[in-house]
Amino acid sequence: MGILYPKDIIHNVLIKEMQDIVIRHPYLAFALICSGIEFLGKCIDTKVQNWDSLPNEHDEPPFDKAIKELFPAKYKILLEKYNLRDQLRNGLAHFLAPKPQIGLTQLSHDKLGEIKNENHPVDRGDKVVLVIEYFYMDFVEASKKVISKEFEADKMNKPFLTVPD
Repeated sequence: MGILYPKDIIHNVLIKEMQDIVIRHPYLAFALICSGIEFLGKCIDTKVQNWDSLPNEHDEPPFDKAIKELFPAKYKILLEKYNLRDQLRNGLAHFLAPKPQIGLTQLSHDKLGEIKNENHPVDRGDKVVLVIEYFYMDFVEASKKVISKEFEADKMNKPFLTVPD
């Protein structure tokens, strides 16, 4: 049996396998990345040692924690302005569609080449537009921050998943 630790999941699934999904199934990749962001937030929350624990009303939600601590600063601004957890994560997690203040696209749909990584995500005033390729790149960088972090005596150093032979 193979034993996977949280950092193995981040490296093998959230980075490597997700890359293939971004290329082949961009829309599904948005939903999976949102779940991955939630996972990263749980990884860095050292106060909670159970993976399936729900945050209490005084705790910061794992998705928000990951955006604030691991993603570029522009995401923190959008987290607050557009309530990304509700508009993006909750929409995709609960009914596979973002809520109205979120637009999802991919580079091949940007026919005029207007969206560049340096101005991504794009704040259009009433809506934020995410491009899967750039969103994935930011997600990978956030994931690498967790992989490089040292965790002492907590859930990150215990087996996360056992894979039968």
